[in-house]
Amino acid sequence: MLRNTIIVASIFCLILFGGCSQETNGNSENGGVSPEPDNGAELSIAEIVNLLEPSVVRIETTTGSGSGFIISRSGRVLTNEHVVSGYTIVKVTLIDGETYDGVVIKTDKGMDLAIVALIGAPLDLTTTSLGVSGDLDIGEGVVTIGYALGLEGQVSFSAGIVSAMRDIADLQFIQTDAAINPGNSGGPLVNLRGEVIGINSYKYVHESVEGMGLAIPIDAARQFIDS
Repeated sequence: MLRNTIIVASIFCLILFGGCSQETNGNSENGGVSPEPDNGAELSIAEIVNLLEPSVVRIETTTGSGSGFIISRSGRVLTNEHVVSGYTIVKVTLIDGETYDGVVIKTDKGMDLAIVALIGAPLDLTTTSLGVSGDLDIGEGVVTIGYALGLEGQVSFSAGIVSAMRDIADLQFIQTDAAINPGNSGGPLVNLRGEVIGINSYKYVHESVEGMGLAIPIDAARQFIDS
């Protein structure tokens, strides 16, 4: 029942609300350098906003929209497979309003991950810093980032905690009470050091459930990125 609910929630977000909707940390094969917080210290939410906002993008198709985040300075974007499912070319908008065509170059439906390569984007894009999800503590503070409801303009941020680690349908997810609204799918879940530790994927939808979002751990996503 939980798996069916998650799948329904994903379709509901993508179709009805416009989507619920890296290369490696540090130096990438394309020369990308990720921003690094000072000495691994925890940041304020305002500092996380300033650090991450330039690297989060809005992804649009003819049937919906979602989010993604830049993983290389050459313009590769990580997102959910369900955000770009069925498309080869998508529209990607940066925080400054610049819009580019993006080619879906790699997908994994089972993991719900995809990589989009921007066409004609500058080679000095701001990238995210990838963290580690394997050592997360329950109760650790996190922030979700994305284009909630597919709204244009400013990126939406919401704060919460790691509620649990869940094994669902042979996959592991980070459960969080930070809001994952329609349009947030594919956006990053970050720790309080500003490092991406997950990819926002689903919200558990039920009349008696509140504050149960699920994100794909970045450790699993690294395997997809590097394969």
